[in-house]
Amino acid sequence: MFCQIKVQEHQQDFLKILWRPSPEEDIVSYSLKTVTYGTKPAPYLATRCPLQLAYEGKNKYPLAAVVIQNSTYMDDILPGADDITTAKEMQRQLIGLMKEGCFHLCQWSANSQELLKHVPTENKVFLFSENDELVKTLGLSWRPREDTFMYQMNL
Repeated sequence: MFCQIKVQEHQQDFLKILWRPSPEEDIVSYSLKTVTYGTKPAPYLATRCPLQLAYEGKNKYPLAAVVIQNSTYMDDILPGADDITTAKEMQRQLIGLMKEGCFHLCQWSANSQELLKHVPTENKVFLFSENDELVKTLGLSWRPREDTFMYQMNL
């Protein structure tokens, strides 16, 4: 996710790495153009950028804005809907809103094949195949077929 967040051009000089291909060659300076994992502001920016997108896009993408604000944990977006029509509209809005911020949503999972119909296979976590059992996130396991949650305790 960090590499999807671009650094403003006037700030790129503050994010440099030095590289020397070999001891005989001069040191080369590179300016980083995206947020880099391991820098102090990276975790904040990774959570703040989607929230800013939600704030700026709340009129055009009202469902997506609410989902980003209330159903995002770290870099996982975990919404739900009462019916397939709302879920499809939520999916459409989430894709549109995040695309405006150059974020590509992946690792899709749903308890409805209809929601995953237009998601490329490489972006799906749950494919409704024989081998699919669980989807895990944040220490919680979900069985999409039965739409049940599980967790394991070690005593």
